[in-house]
Amino acid sequence: MGFKVISIDMFGTLVDIDSIRHAVWRTFLKDRYTTELADEYWNRVGDLLFQLIDDHIIEERSYVPLKAIFEMMYSGFFSEIGLDFDPKEAAMVLVQQHAFSTPHDDAIRFLDSVGREYPICLASDTDDDMLGPLTQMYPFDRVITSEQIESYKASADKRFFSEIVDQYGVKPEHIIHIGDSSYDIIGASEVGITTCWLNRNNRTWSHGTKPDYEVNSLIEAASILGIDIKPPELTP
Repeated sequence: MGFKVISIDMFGTLVDIDSIRHAVWRTFLKDRYTTELADEYWNRVGDLLFQLIDDHIIEERSYVPLKAIFEMMYSGFFSEIGLDFDPKEAAMVLVQQHAFSTPHDDAIRFLDSVGREYPICLASDTDDDMLGPLTQMYPFDRVITSEQIESYKASADKRFFSEIVDQYGVKPEHIIHIGDSSYDIIGASEVGITTCWLNRNNRTWSHGTKPDYEVNSLIEAASILGIDIKPPELTP
């Protein structure tokens, strides 16, 4: 396949969103904080977030900013666990902490190597301020967010990925989108973009629309593009 453009997700794909869990919950729990509680609550809130995304993003026809989704998420969860913390403030904490996510070990090597051969478009299902300084981790050819488009990757209007096709003016099959979520794969597939599912944790794909490629690392993703990334040299 003669790819001309690389589209790539940020959170979960280039950076480890789980790396911020303890900073987030230390802020919320204060004296009640433990690593065990932080891990438990992070996972429970994550499940709630995906449910809210399905209810308020995929099904709704009007755009709802992710900050508002976060606020709804925390409002219900804080009531459930009896935590006295303003959900709106909590949503802003989460937004700000996103920008401090740690890059995955293979992210910079992938970007540096692949970027020599292809334009790389950062395609993030986020509000703009969630990216913060992460947009400086590499000189991306373009940065496209849900806030800019006022549509999400999995939205029924298909505008997110259609915008990428329109901006580059190439056939959708000549774009490959790399992402770690079902929203990345299903949304891109619906407009004809070639898809690559980054499955770092050996999960099982359980959706009708299947990815064109499945890889366990960005090094493997680079090999699909005909680029061999060598392991980093060890310093003696």
